[in-house]
Amino acid sequence: MKLSRIIATTIKELKQMSRDKKLYPLLFVAPTLQIIILGYAATFDIRSIPTAVLNRDSTPLSREYIRSFRHNGYFAVNFEVTHRDEIYRLLDRGLVKVGIEIPLDFERNLKRGMPSPVQFIVDGTESNSGTIALNYARIITETFSSQLIMNRIDLAALGAGDFLGSFRRERGRTTLIENRTRLWYNPDLSSADFMVPGVICMILLIVTTNLTALSIVKEKEIGTMEQLLATPLKPSELIVGKLIPFIIIGFIDVLFILIIGYLVFSIPVRGSIALLLLLSFFYLFSTLGLGIFVSTIVNTQEQSMIITFLIVLTMNTLSGVMFPIENMPQIIQYLTYFMPIRHFAIIVRGILLRGIGMEILWPQVLALFLLGITTLALSINRLRNRLQ
Repeated sequence: MKLSRIIATTIKELKQMSRDKKLYPLLFVAPTLQIIILGYAATFDIRSIPTAVLNRDSTPLSREYIRSFRHNGYFAVNFEVTHRDEIYRLLDRGLVKVGIEIPLDFERNLKRGMPSPVQFIVDGTESNSGTIALNYARIITETFSSQLIMNRIDLAALGAGDFLGSFRRERGRTTLIENRTRLWYNPDLSSADFMVPGVICMILLIVTTNLTALSIVKEKEIGTMEQLLATPLKPSELIVGKLIPFIIIGFIDVLFILIIGYLVFSIPVRGSIALLLLLSFFYLFSTLGLGIFVSTIVNTQEQSMIITFLIVLTMNTLSGVMFPIENMPQIIQYLTYFMPIRHFAIIVRGILLRGIGMEILWPQVLALFLLGITTLALSINRLRNRLQ
């Protein structure tokens, strides 16, 4: 291979891209919209859950229990009903997601030290939202119950070994255990901090794979590929010259998305940006190789877009960017090891959110390097044989 021919091919590609005005929105506008929309919309935080309450007890303690749901921001008690059927109707019409029924003798049973079951009726149409709402309700109820127990403990009697007598006072002043929680890496539990680094992986996969496949297929479709092959260019020089512009575009997109994430969502950057760019280079091997592979199995740009969409959608869904891999079937978990986006997502979140380096990320880096080199080499070899 001659460097001068590769450089000439790269310049030709860059000039051709600069004349394609429709390409600019795909390179810059689309990533901007994706990161903003996904950053705001793709969130696992659920707040102001529409809730209906049936309070059969109507005592000060039952009303205090309801207030614990009103004042935490997670539930919005929009309806107070008098019959259970009203909760069912509200759930059927989609006006509420949660129904709470407080039984008779709620306060009396609790003051006697007896359990008083509260019924929660949760809309399970959206299983994830229903599970989160149920967990919120469980935590609020457990906290409320713990406070009742602590308020009845007599520490003097408890210290003297009289466990039963320790509950004879109505209110105590000191809790036995104080819970202090410290969250690392994402103290505010912000979904944007989790999602935006993953969007970097998704956008790089979508843009570079699409552009590579479309560029090569377009040359074949309009007949210019034969003209290029009639020149002194070797197939390997042609391929490398075509790939370099997409590598440059990939790096620009990474920086572009990082800037937007920092300015719009205040995404922390605790690690080395230089290391992230270096490891992005290995990731691009895989995405560019995937684009080349798609170009070898299709003949038109429409076919290329459909095949790329199916591959990218599958990888994004199974990569762990949006859904935990640990919750997937075992065989699918093994399959994700062959998806470069899985390893790159761990790298991006590790560098940006945790500030870790190669000493911890080396298994992902090694997997990314091997997958990238293998994908790119096999795809280039397949394309070279087809061109020849």
